[in-house]
Amino acid sequence: MAPDIMAESETCEFKKTLAELKEGVVSIAAILNKHGAGDLWFGIRNDGQPVGLEINEKTLRDVSQAVAAHIEPKIYPQIDAETIGGVTCIHIVFSGREVPYFAYGRAYMRVADEDRQMSAKTLEKLILSKNRDAL
Repeated sequence: MAPDIMAESETCEFKKTLAELKEGVVSIAAILNKHGAGDLWFGIRNDGQPVGLEINEKTLRDVSQAVAAHIEPKIYPQIDAETIGGVTCIHIVFSGREVPYFAYGRAYMRVADEDRQMSAKTLEKLILSKNRDAL
């Protein structure tokens, strides 16, 4: 993807640094609950401008472990270092069909480019809909 056409959306989230890892994990759960798949990038500003990160094997492992430890049910995303605009960023591609997904014990839903905590009523509707579809 060329840097000049990248933009946040309901299925794509940008985080400038790994200091926003917790928010990124929440975004993954929110996107999964609404769309079932999406992309998360670390090292890209909200306006789509790549700023890059210092990345090594431990960095990728730390991101993978955060996703594994804090999203339920478990997902198995693809996590790669990618060069965009001459800088290295982390790209996470994820999908899942076992809604609802929880991050840090809470359910979230993606609205535009925001992650909102689900109300009890919305969560109930999501579970009832899933159970109805399973019959």
